Amino acid sequence: MSTTGAVPEFLTAFLRARCPDIDSVGVDDDLVDTGVLNSMHFVELLYLIEAELGTEISLDEVSTDDFRTISRITRRFFTPGQGLGATPKE
Repeated sequence: MSTTGAVPEFLTAFLRARCPDIDSVGVDDDLVDTGVLNSMHFVELLYLIEAELGTEISLDEVSTDDFRTISRITRRFFTPGQGLGATPKE
């Protein structure tokens, strides 16, 4: 597993709830190509990550590639020192 930190439980629960017919998603499986993450789910996921972090994510400082796999999401947003591209919510 190439994830640098533990996968947040809320993330796997969110993905399972949106795509219950998929048995399991590997941390390096492409969430878009497998159909787990579509455009509506992406927006929900973005808000969920913001709520979990207590920050607003600047779309100017992230790319869609940051959300392609569980490993990338974990590394980008939940690994200390990686930089979030986020600003504190007021």
